[in-house]
Amino acid sequence: MPATDSAAAAIAAIDISKTEDCVFITTHFAMGIGRMRQIRDLKVETTADKSLLRHQKQLIDSPELDEIRSQDGYLTRHLASRTATYNKATRFLPKSEAAKMYRACVAYQTIRRPQLVAAFMKEYRKLEAIDFAPLREALGDRFDRSDYPDSSTVEAGFYFEFNLRPVGDISLTGLPDFIVAEELAKDKQKREQAVVEWKETLRAAGMEVVNVLFEALKPQPDGKKRKLYDSNIENLKEFLNTFSLRDLAGDSEYQTKVVEPLQRLLKGVNMEQIRHNDGLKNHIASQVAEIRKTASALVQATGRKFR
Repeated sequence: MPATDSAAAAIAAIDISKTEDCVFITTHFAMGIGRMRQIRDLKVETTADKSLLRHQKQLIDSPELDEIRSQDGYLTRHLASRTATYNKATRFLPKSEAAKMYRACVAYQTIRRPQLVAAFMKEYRKLEAIDFAPLREALGDRFDRSDYPDSSTVEAGFYFEFNLRPVGDISLTGLPDFIVAEELAKDKQKREQAVVEWKETLRAAGMEVVNVLFEALKPQPDGKKRKLYDSNIENLKEFLNTFSLRDLAGDSEYQTKVVEPLQRLLKGVNMEQIRHNDGLKNHIASQVAEIRKTASALVQATGRKFR
């Protein structure tokens, strides 16, 4: 059987029933002002082909704007820890997590992000009141007043949107049956592909957190002890605790060979105990080393390469 046929057969065999226990959640973050603008005629001494270079200027140096981006990223990572990818902006959210995630998004949308935006707009209006003089001075001949809209326009440009919708519910009432059938088939194929890719992504993500813990615990050639951080073990525990929730592929092989052995090994263990007990540290390091080999083989089995 050709490789492409094998891949198609593998996807066709995927059980997507667990996606039926999910809803789609789509998120979109908008910033009222960007931080960069492209400069096309900047003179730079270089031996490189200048047509292959792009130059940017920073519009505004603002900790308040950075904090909005940071908190947007925090919510995105929190969402990613409880969901599986469907496409760039849309994810599978288990229905069991929908109420908590919905409340978190509403709180960010109506309370936290408006507070962050208000803090930024306070500083923006101060600059606007003096016609952005500090930025004019800093950017010199690259300052362009049109890069800085009036504050009401900027403020209106900040928003966070999200919506939930059913998985597999394609409403095409009034269209010919063959169109409805085609759209349902395309949705099924897309969900199958998403489940396959998510299985690979979860295995690779597990490999990364296992590697981090292993590198922190393994004996060093020079005999020196590495500094251990709580996150070394907490991130792995977070992955293990949420694996079943996010495992839309029903990856029992990975669950049995990697997740469950690690859960048993780390049950009741924290980094503080490991720091002060070399025997425990060495035991966990040796066990993690063995599980790491298995995890690595499973990652490579899905087509990913992991050193």
